Amino acid sequence: MSATGLPGLLTTLQHHGVFDAVRMAGLEHCAPPPWWLAVLQGIAAWIASLLIISSFFAPLMLLGEGPLVRGVGGVVLVGGAVWLFARDSLFTGQMGLAFSLAGQALLVSVVFDGFDAFATRPRVIAAVGLAIAVGMLVPASTVLHRTVCALLALGYGAVLVGPGDALAIYALVLTAAAAACWLLRRAWAASPRAALIKALAHALTLAALVAGWIVAVDPSFGALLSPGTSTATLPTAAFVYPLGAGIVLLATIAWLVRGLPPAQAAAGIGAGAIYALTAWNAPGLAVSGALLLAVFHACHRPWIALTLLAAIVYLGRFYYSLEATLLVKSGALAATGLVLLGLQFGLRRWRRTRP
Repeated sequence: MSATGLPGLLTTLQHHGVFDAVRMAGLEHCAPPPWWLAVLQGIAAWIASLLIISSFFAPLMLLGEGPLVRGVGGVVLVGGAVWLFARDSLFTGQMGLAFSLAGQALLVSVVFDGFDAFATRPRVIAAVGLAIAVGMLVPASTVLHRTVCALLALGYGAVLVGPGDALAIYALVLTAAAAACWLLRRAWAASPRAALIKALAHALTLAALVAGWIVAVDPSFGALLSPGTSTATLPTAAFVYPLGAGIVLLATIAWLVRGLPPAQAAAGIGAGAIYALTAWNAPGLAVSGALLLAVFHACHRPWIALTLLAAIVYLGRFYYSLEATLLVKSGALAATGLVLLGLQFGLRRWRRTRP
């Protein structure tokens, strides 16, 4: 529900006697501010955070730059972030995010002495960062902060997994988890942990799209997860990822059509299988398709637009890449387009003929 549509909805509900004037006043007080005011408050909060953190670092650096000093400084900033989140306002929420990121960076820096340490022991640093990021998901905070912490945790997890087939399986797990979160949105939307699950769903969806790009489009980025590894020796995951992407797509379709008559359900699953086969050389289309179906079922309009945009970007990168011949790429795109046109024709006929 957008902020502009909320006042009208509240007025309609009050007119139909859903709640009285007292409850109406309380709900209006909880309504989000206009977007321009939220942007101004966010900018002011980050400026104030930078000034406070800078003034905090100045006396801290006088005590030295050792691990103990950085660790104490990180604990102080993280504690300040938790205190700010408890104030429950937009301004303090943005300040808490800045404090949390700075505190986590200081705590992670305890385990290395320089930037070159990531090339020698990346998994140790990732393990520490993963534990801190997961720990920051526990205290009550904003959805944005929890989403950022979840993204950091998933990124650290990718470093622990490493490049190659293991990263392909990790990307598939992220895709399946993201699709499951959105498909089950009705089950967790009213739970006490809804805010945390929503943040995890956001982080999983974005991480799945990014990981799919690394695995299927440009595997050379996988070298960043394992410094010192030659890009020429990186496994391509040419079989694992397309197969897994197709399985996730079929599982998503099967869950969505489970209430339809057997013939219609079989037709939907069969069409999904044909689409997955035609997109074998472009598995990102199957991944973005599965996530698009899941977020469309969850009625989340921003992610519907973003998954469509991801599919378009992936399609453009696939078409202009040099990893496959023009004949292979043209055939894959033409077959995928024919499948989609066939699905559209079949759905229109089914709508006209159903009672």
